[in-house]
Amino acid sequence: MKKLRLLGLCLLMAGSAFTLTSCLNDDDNDNSATPAEIQQMFSVVQGSHSGRIYAMGKDIENGKSVKLDSADVTCSVNTDSTMIYHAVPARFLALAIDTATAEHKAIRDAVARQAPAEIKCGISFYKYYQEWTKYPFWFINPGNVSYNVTVDGTAHKVIISFWGNTTSSYGVYNASTKAMSSAILMAGAQIDNTTSSVSLNNAVPLVFVKK
Repeated sequence: MKKLRLLGLCLLMAGSAFTLTSCLNDDDNDNSATPAEIQQMFSVVQGSHSGRIYAMGKDIENGKSVKLDSADVTCSVNTDSTMIYHAVPARFLALAIDTATAEHKAIRDAVARQAPAEIKCGISFYKYYQEWTKYPFWFINPGNVSYNVTVDGTAHKVIISFWGNTTSSYGVYNASTKAMSSAILMAGAQIDNTTSSVSLNNAVPLVFVKK
């Protein structure tokens, strides 16, 4: 049942992204929320939410999404403009580091052993559903996460970055069923001031599903 529920939420998010893109491309359709609407949507999702985060990848042969890893985390919506993912395992964030070289693989392994991290995000509520009070929606703009690791006696500064300001990074909440899900996309990593990034199509999604 839980797997079916997760699948349903992921499908809801995929369908929502298509609808949202269509709405944004419609010049005659103003879906921005008023200050009063923002506060009403915020009041619905405000607080701490326990759930599970999933690192998703793609099956090279058929292009379908596959689950790479999952873990219990909490997500808090503290203000109408901020959200935090708490205690995200470092091994999830390490997936943003390429392993094209032995050095990068060693750095990825070192990052994966670090303590869990917080991902602090800016959010903006947006009214694109007709029944927006039933489905509060918000864009998510994640901040970077930094690590200092030492590999073979050499110190490295690693910054994990995310795609922001995209219709693929967002949250949605069904006030009737209390179902909540969100997605953020890792864009790559900067290692010692050298950036390695991936395209939006190849980004690693972290999908949060409220329990």
